[in-house]
Amino acid sequence: MAQRNANFWSQAAATLTALAHTRASIVRWGVVILLSLVWIGGGLFYWTSGGRDLAEALYLTISAVGMWDAYFGPDGEGALQVDPMLQLVRFAAIATPAVGLLFAFSGQVGRSLARIFNLGAAHHVVIAGDSAAALSLALDCRKKKDAIILLAEALPEETALGLRRKGVIVLEGDARQFDTLRTARAHHAAHVVAFEPDDTANLQIEAAVRRLVGDARRRRPVGVHVSTRSAMLLREAREMRSAQVRKKGKSKESAPIDPKPFSIDELAARGLLQTHAQELLNVAAALGQERVHIVFFGFDQAAEAVAERIFSSLWSAHFQAPRLTVLTPDPAAAEAGFRARHREAFAHPHLWSADIAFLPFNWDMVSIGRELLDDIEGARGKATAAVVSTGGDPANIHIAIALKRVCNHGLRWPIPIFMHETSQSEFSQQYARGDETEELDAYLQAFGAHQVTATRDWVIQGALDRGAAIAHEHYNRELGQREPMSMRELQAAMRDWSDVLETYRAANRAVSDSALVKVWDAGWRPAAKGEKGDTAPAIPAEMLTRMAQCEHSRWIAERLLSGWRPTGENEKRNNDLMAHDKLAPWEAMNEADRRNDEVQARAAIDIARLMHPGGFVRR
Repeated sequence: MAQRNANFWSQAAATLTALAHTRASIVRWGVVILLSLVWIGGGLFYWTSGGRDLAEALYLTISAVGMWDAYFGPDGEGALQVDPMLQLVRFAAIATPAVGLLFAFSGQVGRSLARIFNLGAAHHVVIAGDSAAALSLALDCRKKKDAIILLAEALPEETALGLRRKGVIVLEGDARQFDTLRTARAHHAAHVVAFEPDDTANLQIEAAVRRLVGDARRRRPVGVHVSTRSAMLLREAREMRSAQVRKKGKSKESAPIDPKPFSIDELAARGLLQTHAQELLNVAAALGQERVHIVFFGFDQAAEAVAERIFSSLWSAHFQAPRLTVLTPDPAAAEAGFRARHREAFAHPHLWSADIAFLPFNWDMVSIGRELLDDIEGARGKATAAVVSTGGDPANIHIAIALKRVCNHGLRWPIPIFMHETSQSEFSQQYARGDETEELDAYLQAFGAHQVTATRDWVIQGALDRGAAIAHEHYNRELGQREPMSMRELQAAMRDWSDVLETYRAANRAVSDSALVKVWDAGWRPAAKGEKGDTAPAIPAEMLTRMAQCEHSRWIAERLLSGWRPTGENEKRNNDLMAHDKLAPWEAMNEADRRNDEVQARAAIDIARLMHPGGFVRR
């Protein structure tokens, strides 16, 4: 279980915040009413049953507050000591106003104590942003018992109240400002997440945290997670982190800040590939296709992230290189943008060239019908799957439903349809939940909702990178030459991951995302619930060379997509200039290089073992 991000004071502040804002009016009024009934009702019943008239009984009942008159005898004894009911009435009379005052001021007292305790907060999580994804992350962290301070400028009052009831400390202010971060004690936090919708603001927040922390020595650096929507900016931010890691390597002291750029779109794309890779290969095999062919309806940032992951990871030894077809209202602009962002992926056709085509289709003006499928088949071949990501959830739902109907008409395209949505809707929860039928037919699957992607495990703990850390460990130590790693070794592989350069992180992330593809190539699938699985599946000897060759081709594609290029004549490898001497055909590789590809093929088995502890069965 991951370590809780909180110290005593921050956890106490979170608990008091929740108590101070909890709606317990029914309970509170119930207690006051019950005490009042015991006091008034019990007193009236006792005195009237003793022969007193109503006025005198009412006077004697109210006098219980003053603890005098008939409640005490002249010698300090009297009816009170011999009748437990009067004792109960007396204490209820005292408790009613006292408890009422306590309830009336408890919220203010709790808020004041929370502010005081928050002055000692440390090892907590600071989240800057008021988007739905940022709020989702805050609530998910609270479920894991983290202490959370949320910085937001324009959060609706009811939304803030709901967060405070969960124990989230909400502070109003601009997170880019030094004083706001100081109030949130960001310099003592375990993690700071810059989650504003504006990339520039997030980079400014990181810079402000860096100034606030300064050069102070810390046992552990503050993990600053910077959200970026731009794929280009994400790449540059990661390259900048690599430069900082290299600089840190020359110094004996650890840096006080550990920058961790991330993208929600990339996380959604990686989650999609890690979850559905074998499903896509099964469909391609069932349809007798030569390659996996994904058709995109729309090409927004989320769709482009999926396209990059497919080209980087979905390479099978049983199929040719993956193919993508994009349908969009402005194909020329979409193609120009993709080529500009991935120039190297088209500049070296002797190594690999991205097989992607952009076709015109305006879904606002033309309906989705069989003639559209005919056009796609004629130009690019039948589809293995479809991705619907136009930039808006309503359009995605509408297109996905229409596409499903057309695909299932005569079982024309019995394929999975992955529909992107930014927030889980009633539609996706009830309808787009995956294939629940045995026959081969078209079905919907939702992906990318912030409730799934903006989580503590994915954003803060980096759960999707656990497999990448194992791949890096395999390559570093050539673990493919020995027995499979133990579960303890698998879990410990993340230990040194923070010191890995970003360029190697990107390469190993692609290895991790392709793990289940290699497991499928080796003839295995994850064991279903109730099945007894093999916890150490092996690669057949006759498949290892083919899988190594496929792994080399996949690696070339991933490196070119990441902006690397092959070295020129008389040029040596240069990480700063992103030139690699191993970007060459398989035939040009020596035995040591080929063995490295075999090592990465074997690494897939250990990665899959960690992802699926239930084991594997023959497919």
